[in-house]
Amino acid sequence: MTRPLHIGIVANTAFNIYNFRLGLIKALQADGHHVVAIAPEDGYVSLIKENGIAFIAVKHLARKGTNPLHDMRLANELRSIYRANQLDLVLQYTIKPNIYGTLAAQLTGTKTICTVTGLGFTFLNDTIASKVARKLYKLAFSLADNVLFQNEDDIRIFQDNQLVSAAKVTLVPGSGIDTDHFHPGFCTPEKQSDSLRFLMIGRLLKDKGIYEYAGAARQVRQQFPDATFHLLGDIDTDNPSAIRPEELQAWIDSGDIIYHPHTKDTRPFICAADAVVLPSYREGMPRVILEAMAMGKPAITTNAPGCKDAVADGETGIIVEVASTEALKNGLLQFLQMPVADRKKMGEKARERAEAVFSAKHIHKIYRNLIRNLFA
Repeated sequence: MTRPLHIGIVANTAFNIYNFRLGLIKALQADGHHVVAIAPEDGYVSLIKENGIAFIAVKHLARKGTNPLHDMRLANELRSIYRANQLDLVLQYTIKPNIYGTLAAQLTGTKTICTVTGLGFTFLNDTIASKVARKLYKLAFSLADNVLFQNEDDIRIFQDNQLVSAAKVTLVPGSGIDTDHFHPGFCTPEKQSDSLRFLMIGRLLKDKGIYEYAGAARQVRQQFPDATFHLLGDIDTDNPSAIRPEELQAWIDSGDIIYHPHTKDTRPFICAADAVVLPSYREGMPRVILEAMAMGKPAITTNAPGCKDAVADGETGIIVEVASTEALKNGLLQFLQMPVADRKKMGEKARERAEAVFSAKHIHKIYRNLIRNLFA
């Protein structure tokens, strides 16, 4: 047990902190540390405060901006926050906190643990912005104390491009799922309908596989008209990969997609589904799949980085080729044609895997050990 520390949790949205870091914050508080959440303000700030967590608003974090000169204002703002709150350590998530927060921490003597939760649109495309991002990552991670990745593919990319020292790297399988909150027991009574119901949860982006999902739904419904395909999430209008509202409306009008706007509690929707579908092109570690597995639901996903790490193919779900409507259709048909007992067994195995590999207790232990070693 290290001495009580002042720790900052830094992300690009308060939504991110509330949904993905709340359990870790409470674990750190239970260890006697003082923890403050640092992010731009959004509708989740009040929920963070209701959980007894101090919140500091960041004003200069433009999620989609690509001008490093403008982003230096963010570095300066974070430097002021770290210094004013006498932070011993910051846990940073998403690209801009990882880069500019680490530069800020270097000026205040604050230790840093950075977590790469996935490689986004800017990083993966061969543009001037992506080349700048790589250079900034290399600089920041040369200064960071620890760098965590959520899948082996992302580690390989960073190491192949000499962006991070192997000595600083730790693999962490996701952000941790509260397997008591996401639990099959929430789903009683059992679903009564014989028709199968599929659910996709996520931002409505091209690289989440939304077009493949809609296309596969249309084709599967021609053979199994009683099957339903639900979509839960909002259009991220700031993202260049976002679909157009008229495209979504066309899918709704055709009956191929049943749409639900974003909700703070996904559990009732997961309960109602027979399988969760995520045809993403790339993830860090897909939270949606882990939540579904924890609730005893199989997942149908792609062989993309992150997605393939979450699911044991044929055991806890089905893995198909990435960016292929035909492959996704075949995976959905495979699931539809499975005996009920096999689908049930797949859900039970999914729950077991969630508890054994992805539970919050396991993930929190990794962070707590790193902190203990940093301040030994």
